[in-house]
Amino acid sequence: MTPEEYEQFKEAEKAHLRKLRELKKTHQQLQRKAKVTGAVTDMAEGMNQLFDEHGEMVEKLQRDSIESEARMEVTLDNVDMDDAVQEAQDAADLEADQTLRKARAQELIRQMKAAEGVPASSSPVTPEDPTSAESRSDATTREDSSSELPEKTIGRMKR
Repeated sequence: MTPEEYEQFKEAEKAHLRKLRELKKTHQQLQRKAKVTGAVTDMAEGMNQLFDEHGEMVEKLQRDSIESEARMEVTLDNVDMDDAVQEAQDAADLEADQTLRKARAQELIRQMKAAEGVPASSSPVTPEDPTSAESRSDATTREDSSSELPEKTIGRMKR
């Protein structure tokens, strides 16, 4: 082989290697492009599936709400509160309110008497308010214990 042939052969091999490198590079680019295209396609299909599922869920919720509304309307149509039932409920509420007001008034009277210094035994005990007797005994013990304590203290007092 002559040096000229050798150079020609060498140049041909270089050209072949360059072409092979270009082909590999093109192949790698096409593979990346195919992967990206596949990923985008998969994402688009996934999004379409999510939109379909979302639509189905919305339709199901709409059907459920329509069914619930229909049930409520039927129930409301069937429920006719009689005036007597309503009046009985109002009377019970009024009676409970009056009982509560009486209990509050008795407690206020007891507190006023305790503030004035009237002995707790002179206030009447009513059977409707069992808590008033307990409150009176608490007030009596507070009056007794307050006389033992000094007017002003620094820190906590031990009992």
